[in-house]
Amino acid sequence: MDLVYSPSRSSMILRSAVNILFGAVIILFPGISLLVVAVAFAVNLLVLGMFMIFEPTIDNQNKHAVLTVMLGILTVGAGVYVLSRPLAGIAVLSLLFAAWALLYGIIDLMIGLRLSDSKNKSSWVFLLAGLISVIFAVYLAFNPLEGSLTLLWIVGVYSIAIGLVLAFEVAASNRGKKAIKAVPKGKK
Repeated sequence: MDLVYSPSRSSMILRSAVNILFGAVIILFPGISLLVVAVAFAVNLLVLGMFMIFEPTIDNQNKHAVLTVMLGILTVGAGVYVLSRPLAGIAVLSLLFAAWALLYGIIDLMIGLRLSDSKNKSSWVFLLAGLISVIFAVYLAFNPLEGSLTLLWIVGVYSIAIGLVLAFEVAASNRGKKAIKAVPKGKK
């Protein structure tokens, strides 16, 4: 069996085009993109809730069947609520992300302080990353909708950048192949 060491040219072009298109859609249509994220979050809640409701019928050994069903009903209710109020779902996702960023920011600050106590030269990296995470978490917590739009734009720009990098990689590999073909056969 032969291993593929690099993706084909056509798959690289397709990946590049999809990344650029995805990023452009996000940046050009941020409102619709946020709505799609909210609907995807709601559908995820609905599907997860339905699995939780019916899970005790599949697993007869579940000792917490009543709690599982109650949590499933609550999750379905949350999914219906987010479908009816998508901006509320985006705000909830932003607040969850803010909590995650705050937690990791505090952890990075603690690591940075420990490293600075031991005179480690790389402590500033953790301190800076922790400070940025905490500031972003506070911003996101107090501005959940604007913060989610910022996150969406970051994803869009990142996607376009990756698409362009892939496109330049394809172009560079084509120039390399043309240069190899230009060398006469006996001169390699």
